[in-house]
Amino acid sequence: MITELNSSEFYRCKALLNDHGQIEAKAVVEKVNPGRIFVDHIHSPTSGIIWLGNNDGFIFIGNESNKEFNSNLNQFIDTVIMREALKVGLNWFEAIGNHNKWDETIKRVFENRNIGSWNQRVYSLQKKITRTTIYNLLHKDIAL
Repeated sequence: MITELNSSEFYRCKALLNDHGQIEAKAVVEKVNPGRIFVDHIHSPTSGIIWLGNNDGFIFIGNESNKEFNSNLNQFIDTVIMREALKVGLNWFEAIGNHNKWDETIKRVFENRNIGSWNQRVYSLQKKITRTTIYNLLHKDIAL
């Protein structure tokens, strides 16, 4: 069964994040950015989905080989996500793995759906960004 975490429980997903994964996933788990998190087990999650707060995508986190979680994904999408997505005007979504092992799992689990795929260009800064820098950026109030 896939269940939504309360935002006060997001910290339970920190260990599921790939150190080299999307900063958006970390920002939601740290409650810096808005979002929702759905997991296999509330108290000790091993797999989950982060629904980014700006509604532009879902990031799959944790164990990509979790058979119980993966076998429940389509029903969960149809009964929970679809209803919520339609409320905010979405009729499709972007699914991204927090690490590349999710790529094949996403293709296999959603093989009966209309799936598109494309390459994404990611540009890095000249200066190496450390985990400390990212942490400081995520926890700093910036005046505009």
